[in-house]
Amino acid sequence: MVSPIFIPFLFRKIRYKHDLEGVLVGLAFIAIPMLPAIISLALPNPLRAVGASAFFAPWLVLAYVTDCVLPYSGGGASMIYVAVVIWGTPCAILGAFVAAPMTKGLDIEIQEPNSALQGRCAIKPRSAPELER
Repeated sequence: MVSPIFIPFLFRKIRYKHDLEGVLVGLAFIAIPMLPAIISLALPNPLRAVGASAFFAPWLVLAYVTDCVLPYSGGGASMIYVAVVIWGTPCAILGAFVAAPMTKGLDIEIQEPNSALQGRCAIKPRSAPELER
């Protein structure tokens, strides 16, 4: 779930014919706001990474639209990725914190690796009081 949000960023790097080093430097720059998602993978509820990625993705879309879709409006070099780091990082942190109560409220949890699901996400069925008669 974390990797698809990098597609517009990688497209921009390939479109302008950057070499592998340029792509890796760019990914390192984007990795700063992705730290909450990466850290969330090591916590007891790794589904927080989904929330962090979802709250960070609009900033990457904004950067892609600003750099690649909208016509050049003059001025110097594009500084939109500074906004991605400055505003995307707190949004990713907020997304990680919001995802935890949402997954609990929806009864979504990660099963233990020794269960039948082998560590995959599972949704526990809720018991309907009207059906328990």
